[in-house]
Amino acid sequence: MLAYIFYGLFILSCVILIVAVLLQPGKADAGALFSSSVSSTAFGPRGTQTLLAKITIGAAAAFMLVALCLSLPFVNGTSSVLQSGITEEAPAATPTPTATPQAAPSAAAPVAVPTSTTLTPSPASSPNK
Repeated sequence: MLAYIFYGLFILSCVILIVAVLLQPGKADAGALFSSSVSSTAFGPRGTQTLLAKITIGAAAAFMLVALCLSLPFVNGTSSVLQSGITEEAPAATPTPTATPQAAPSAAAPVAVPTSTTLTPSPASSPNK
């Protein structure tokens, strides 16, 4: 139940933050940012904050705090995405059969290797045809 409340607050703060940022007026036109005029600055003069700027700051702070609260384990339980496939109770350990080593061929019986071989051409492969 607590998770649903936090998710609702999270979505509400997202919507408020998006609307507040999109409604804010620009400080200067795009041409003023690239001009060398001393009288106009890129970010405008530092003055009092409007109500819309205060709403933006509050929505951003709420967004970050609710996102931090959603990451805590007491809200969503102690399960993890990485542990979602693992059950809580481990199955009983079964012994795995081990392979028995096979007897190596004895060194007393050497393998016969032909010492010389002669190749005779077959009549089908002779070049004189």
